[in-house]
Amino acid sequence: MPSFIFFSLIFTLLTILIKGEVVDFGSCSESAKCTIHELRINPCPEVAKHKPCVLVKGQNATISFDYTAGFDAKVATAKAWWTMPSLDLPFIGMDNDACKYTGCPIVAGRKQTYSYELPIMKIFPSRAYDVKWQLLNEKGEQCCFIIPIVIKNKRGRI
Repeated sequence: MPSFIFFSLIFTLLTILIKGEVVDFGSCSESAKCTIHELRINPCPEVAKHKPCVLVKGQNATISFDYTAGFDAKVATAKAWWTMPSLDLPFIGMDNDACKYTGCPIVAGRKQTYSYELPIMKIFPSRAYDVKWQLLNEKGEQCCFIIPIVIKNKRGRI
């Protein structure tokens, strides 16, 4: 009985820690073998007005999502890209070791959560972006989604 209470408390704390604003997202053109159930970004008060999240340079944003992979992975890699119709540029400063941010191994058919604190570097140009986020296994099978964001200076406008 005490272990049940302990695990319930841990689950509640984790739920509070990864809480963010639920945001809309698009699917990638690549074939994804995954279901994204919910995507959250914290902070993102703009979601209440159905606008892209505004991320401030020099601060961090927490991106978390619940997913069910259609594949297994002993080792998982995460990648984020500034995506454009003709080109994808890697999001610099991101830790690609996904196992630090979701439970590994990833098991097909099991609902899991990925949560990452993304540094918004001051060198990023202030503008609107589409960001493609991928969670991949060793074979290149993936979960993938695209989210619109806006990066701005603390006191600036885009």
